[in-house]
Amino acid sequence: KCIKTSCDVCVLLLQIMKQVPVRFDLKTLSIPAYSAEKLSSMKDVDWNDFLQQASSLLDSTEKNAGAARSKLNLLYYLCTVAVHKEVASRLVNSQLFPVLIQQLRAAANWDIRAKVARVIALLALHTSELRENVPVSEAIILLTELIRENFRNSKLKQCLLPALGELLYLVASEEEKKEHPGEWLVVPSAAYTVLMRCLREGVRLFHC
Repeated sequence: KCIKTSCDVCVLLLQIMKQVPVRFDLKTLSIPAYSAEKLSSMKDVDWNDFLQQASSLLDSTEKNAGAARSKLNLLYYLCTVAVHKEVASRLVNSQLFPVLIQQLRAAANWDIRAKVARVIALLALHTSELRENVPVSEAIILLTELIRENFRNSKLKQCLLPALGELLYLVASEEEKKEHPGEWLVVPSAAYTVLMRCLREGVRLFHC
C-alpha cells in the first residue's frame, strides 16, 4: 500500500539518530522495578496490581517538583521495559495506554510530555498485538495537534514526531493484517500532512 510505503520512509528518517540510553533511579522508583522477563510472565492479579500502581502515579494531580521527578523516573523505567515485545504488547493493550494519552494531553511539565511520547513510540515500535479497544486514533490526533501547535519549537516537535511516525506505521501494519479494518484504525489526513511537512522542511532529531 502507498500509505505503508510512506510510513516506512517516515519511520526510517525519524529513527536515523541513535537514541540515548535511558536509565531510571532504582532507589527512588515508586513502584517495584520488575524486570521485563518478570512482567511478561506475570499472572493477571499481579499484572493488574502493577498497572494500578503505575497508572495511579502517572495520574497523580500533585504539581510539586518531587511528584514531577517521580513521574519522570517511572517513565524512564517504562522506556527500559517497553523495548521487550511481550511487555510492550501487554502495556499497549492495557489501562496504562489511555493514562499515557491523558498525560500527553494535560501534563503541565513538558519534560513529562516528551517522555510520555517516547514511551508511546517504543510501545508502538515493539508491540506485536493491537486490540480494537486501544485508542490509537486518539493518540494520533493528539500528537498531530501538539505538533501543529508547537511547530516552531524544534526540540519539542522532535520529541513528538517519533511517536506519531511509529503509531502511523503500526496502524498501516494492522491494516495489512485485517481484511476489513474497523473505524478504530482510521487516521486523519492531517497526521500524514504534518508528518510529511516536517520531513520536507528537514528536521534535526533531539534526544528526548
